[in-house]
Amino acid sequence: MTTRWRLQPQSVLFAIYLGALAALPPISIDMALPALVDIAGSLHASASQAGLTLSLFMAGFALGPIVYGPLSDARGRKPTLLLGLTLFTVGGIVSALAPGIYVLLGARMLQGVGAGAGMTVALAIVRDRFEGNAMQHRLAAITVVANVAPIVAPSVGVALLAAIEWRGIYGVMAACGLLAAIATWTGLDESAPRRNEDRAIAGLRKQYWRVLTHRSIIGNILVNGFGFGWMFAYVAGSPLELLHVLHVKPAIYAAMFAMTGLGIVAGATVNGLLASRGVGARRILAVAICVTLAATLALTALNALHLATLFAIMPLLVACTFCFGLAAPTATRGALDPLPELAGVAGGLLTSVQMLCGAASSSLVALMFSTYGAQAMSLVMFACAMLCAIAWTWLGKKGRNEARHVMA
Repeated sequence: MTTRWRLQPQSVLFAIYLGALAALPPISIDMALPALVDIAGSLHASASQAGLTLSLFMAGFALGPIVYGPLSDARGRKPTLLLGLTLFTVGGIVSALAPGIYVLLGARMLQGVGAGAGMTVALAIVRDRFEGNAMQHRLAAITVVANVAPIVAPSVGVALLAAIEWRGIYGVMAACGLLAAIATWTGLDESAPRRNEDRAIAGLRKQYWRVLTHRSIIGNILVNGFGFGWMFAYVAGSPLELLHVLHVKPAIYAAMFAMTGLGIVAGATVNGLLASRGVGARRILAVAICVTLAATLALTALNALHLATLFAIMPLLVACTFCFGLAAPTATRGALDPLPELAGVAGGLLTSVQMLCGAASSSLVALMFSTYGAQAMSLVMFACAMLCAIAWTWLGKKGRNEARHVMA
């Protein structure tokens, strides 16, 4: 008798699998960036219509987790994940075959709705399978993959565009979704605790109320979301400042972009080391937020005084991405830990808020650039860091003992 293949929770393969789920959304957003001009020309659409392929994907992705979270708590992680991956794959196939821009826009929104299951259910599975430092290490790994992916994805998109054109890019996305679905179907064991499904669905409003009124969960969700906001403001603003203001060569810009990606990896690695040595969650978050406030304030001052140079601002940008890598695993754990039976709901809200903050910050940078120039990026990054500090302060106010008990 042959033994059925299974993804073992303690294995490296399982960590890669979770990372792949987390990487699907950012890859699907950024891998298509180089193809927007070709899409507009091929489908006889305007540049703004081609740009909507990203906006609608992000809209679908922001909405999906709100449904997937409670659905995975009630029906199970595996069937919920399979549903999302199926929608993602179908959306990719239709995008690759789209005869016109409106079909493509609808397919991209469907793909975004499907992509929302990946990160949401991955976080819930980590909460189901791991405790303490083991959970922190897994969350750190997911943070690395999910935030490095959007940095390397445009380069992958350029290579694919040259080899198989824009339809091929969406075909590759569909293939990735299909492979993830096959791995889920054949190798993933259900991790959600059994419960009365009808009662769980009927109590959806109560579930959300419990999560939304829990100070530790909401505080950590906001810290993670505003942290992602300053990171995504950098992703949106760095090409505007480095390429158009400082006139950095594209090859050098790509190298600098990769360096900031390594900052996220380093931050998440340090997070795991600090957690294993018993450093408290509030202290980790405080360091990350304070360093980011100082770095973004320095960026704003350099731009205001017209002293910004590549060598002056790059250490500050690396510090900001490092701090997001440092803060995100701790904030994610703080959002998932308090109510393990509602990890799907908490993970869904965390994912939605993160995406909304990223979309808002990147949009603000684009809108402000024509007026404020290079200041747009640093101002939005500083604003997100300030909001993060406010959320951190609120998280500790009157609930410090609870936060220490849950996250320390």
